[in-house]
Amino acid sequence: MPTSGGHDGHDHGEDSSNSGAFLNGANSQSSDDHDGHDHGGAFEWAGIFETPGDWYTWTAQKTKGSNGLRYLDPNMKLAAIPVSKADDATLHKVKAEGDHAMEMKCTDLQAGDTITPMEDKCYKLIFSEHSWQSLYQVKASGTAAVAFFAQHFPTEFENDAHYLKDPSGEDIEPAAELPEAAPAPAPAVEEEDVPWGPVMLASIIVNLITLVGVVMAIPAINKAVHDNVEQVFGIICGFAAGAILSCAFFLLLFEATHLIAAGWQKEVDILWRWGTMILAGLLLPGIIDCIAHATTSSQDAEKDMKDASVSPKVDAKEELKKEGEATRSEKWRIFLGVNLGDFFHNLCDGFFVAAAFKGCGTKFGWTVATGTILHELAQELADYLILTGPRLAMSPVKALVCNFLAGLGVVVGAIIVLSLDIGNDAIGLLLAFGGGVYLHIGAVECMPRMYAKGLTPKSRIASVVAFIVGAIAIGLVLLDHEHCVPPPPPGAEPAADPHAGHHH
Repeated sequence: MPTSGGHDGHDHGEDSSNSGAFLNGANSQSSDDHDGHDHGGAFEWAGIFETPGDWYTWTAQKTKGSNGLRYLDPNMKLAAIPVSKADDATLHKVKAEGDHAMEMKCTDLQAGDTITPMEDKCYKLIFSEHSWQSLYQVKASGTAAVAFFAQHFPTEFENDAHYLKDPSGEDIEPAAELPEAAPAPAPAVEEEDVPWGPVMLASIIVNLITLVGVVMAIPAINKAVHDNVEQVFGIICGFAAGAILSCAFFLLLFEATHLIAAGWQKEVDILWRWGTMILAGLLLPGIIDCIAHATTSSQDAEKDMKDASVSPKVDAKEELKKEGEATRSEKWRIFLGVNLGDFFHNLCDGFFVAAAFKGCGTKFGWTVATGTILHELAQELADYLILTGPRLAMSPVKALVCNFLAGLGVVVGAIIVLSLDIGNDAIGLLLAFGGGVYLHIGAVECMPRMYAKGLTPKSRIASVVAFIVGAIAIGLVLLDHEHCVPPPPPGAEPAADPHAGHHH
């Protein structure tokens, strides 16, 4: 337990997550029925502080537990008794007054309200569940010191900031405390800090989606699709565009701003990094296409020159046979564009699916994974149709193998993110980058197929409906969605606004 020696000794990052004995305690219970803290009074902790200034800030933060960040208790009883000086004798002298105040009916205080020290007064601090911390102003004008009596140890509500600070943000340490020695910490509960299990399960599910093209091997479906390939492409890509763009706008891009704010305080620093990563994600597929095209086009030009030197005259009938066939460079461009491009796309999927689990918790992670799975269904069907189409004419088995190998990028990306110690700010950059990739795939690759020349009016309407269905599938998660807002980095000045980092 901290003493007046300084805030560096506050080992609350681990202890707070292991205080399981207090998680289900009633709000009004006294300490003598509070597990493991029987010291015979109506309070669990007391501390006395010198208060030469007029205003101070009392802080309660969500702390790390097995289910993510949460408050140890949704509220806490607190009494603040004005005293003449801060020492151990004075604290013991007003102990009875603290007991009396804590047994009285408490006045509710919401985050942002003021604690005014006075005798015969009890406050109930109600913590804001929508914020990672709750701040209360302490009006200390007119008193040289204040003795606080609390239902819980205030260090149990510390994540990265001390529970009492002066207006300049300096920690205020107690001159004396009760009990004098900290209670024995609860037995350590081993927690898996890195969510390997859910991340790898989600990655494997996404990878298995690459085999969805096997349904096209059914003769009746295969014939129907290839007889109406433009119509099917339009509807499939409409659904994919709706799912992937809604995932980008509703989740990835917005959450990225909060996570990036964990590393930078000025809005301009957050904004240019966020925008740059989105643009980088938008450009990635185009860069891959340029590299593949430049490599294969030179090979194709050499082959054409060689053929021309051997047989300068080409029969007109042979030219007609070759009309519509893909050249060597076109085949390589299509093959690499589908497979190499899909691998990097899946690698990015792995990056930000793992980043979502790691930085924002299991619930948000599965939401992002669901969006990935939905758009992968459509994306992999489209890839399969391209590989087995007339321009490449690959066998179904070869096409499925190519899709599966390219899909392993999800697993590789997830392992990279989970294996490295990546902070919230870096995770935010990855989410922004992934959102940019999603924007390219949805707006550039998928949506144009909704308006292809070969589509009938009914197919166009079906494509738009499919887009709406895909968007709704992701948008429904917003009905029960809490944004991922991390605490600020150690040493940063805490902010009461849940959108910390956006200093307007």
